Amino acid sequence: MELTKPTKLEFYDQMLKLQSKAILVHYFKGDDGRKALILDNTIFHPQGGGQPSDTGFICVTDSNVRFCVQDVRSKDGVVFHYGVAEDSSMENELEQGKGKEVILQVDESRRRLNSRLHSAGHLLDVCMRNVGVGHLEPGKGYHFPDGPFVEYKGTVPLNELQNKQREIEIEVNALISKGGKVYATVLPYQEAAELCGGSLPDYIHPVSGGYKAYFWTTFVSSTGNDWKSHGNSELDSFRLLTVALFSRPVQGSNPRIIKLGDNPGCPCGGTHVSDISEILSMKVSKIRTKKGMTKVFYTIGT
Repeated sequence: MELTKPTKLEFYDQMLKLQSKAILVHYFKGDDGRKALILDNTIFHPQGGGQPSDTGFICVTDSNVRFCVQDVRSKDGVVFHYGVAEDSSMENELEQGKGKEVILQVDESRRRLNSRLHSAGHLLDVCMRNVGVGHLEPGKGYHFPDGPFVEYKGTVPLNELQNKQREIEIEVNALISKGGKVYATVLPYQEAAELCGGSLPDYIHPVSGGYKAYFWTTFVSSTGNDWKSHGNSELDSFRLLTVALFSRPVQGSNPRIIKLGDNPGCPCGGTHVSDISEILSMKVSKIRTKKGMTKVFYTIGT
């Protein structure tokens, strides 16, 4: 299938928006047998950056057609909403529905949990600096409910692990109790670097005629093979915005920065809480150092 133009990501600017309208661009069955909808814009967060995808429903306006969204992925800037029609006999209406208005409804409880886990992972980075282990460089993050963690490049002496685990947990819960507004902003590279404490991660990947794009503007690369590099010298303004959304920070680009309270920001393309206090509480369940890497596992309160 020839891909259409990039999908506008409404959640990028409106992380708390759970219902919206869009235009149906395409309904198709993929090579893997799964059926998917492509829309001109979406509030559904695709899986990536260590964060699970949203789920929910997409309904055709003035119709009984209801599509259950079970998984959301992105490729070359186009978002694919995978799922099934509640009534298979009405699939024909989806197949012929190009150009029709649809209503999107994101599952609130899942979005809220995913956002809390993701924000907790970012807050963990802040605490690592605050307790004296800021030399550890954030790497892979896993913000799924079944065992979230953040992996850092660097190690902590074995005889200090237990004390650091306790210090981090005390610090992170103090920040949660204090609270602080969380917001996202798109800035020129240098301004973004200043907001992030003076520098951005070294994620520069220039290619001839454009940029090599990845899934999220975040310190965590996308898992799996859902994202492929793409370079194009004839990018329109919307495509350039998509590069900012889906490439890692590049000199001259406008990365999206997430800032939690008064703490330094960091590049990220995911969804987050509106206030740090919404994380409720956090337990650092384990810290493991192995082969030059340190993993910090955590859970959040309910």
